[in-house]
Amino acid sequence: MSYLYLKADIFPDPAKRTEALAAYQELIVEALKEPGCLLYDLVEDPKDPSIWYMLEKWESREIWNLHMETEHVAKISLLEPTLTVKPTVLNFYESVI
Repeated sequence: MSYLYLKADIFPDPAKRTEALAAYQELIVEALKEPGCLLYDLVEDPKDPSIWYMLEKWESREIWNLHMETEHVAKISLLEPTLTVKPTVLNFYESVI
């Protein structure tokens, strides 16, 4: 089976760190309830704490596409520009074995 992996580079506004953490925590809780979501976790870059990485693993791209249509993704998409200093960068990877 070929899984879809995603590393989203997030650049939180330092002045809104607590608010951003709460918003992403809510997103994580809801995403982990979705069928086909195998991993959804927010980590901080140890060399540069101004960058967070959302690490995701999905059973397929199709399931991730359905995830992108959920209410919780729509909510974070509206909030994100007010909580970050620049747009999130999505990096996709697929299993090779």
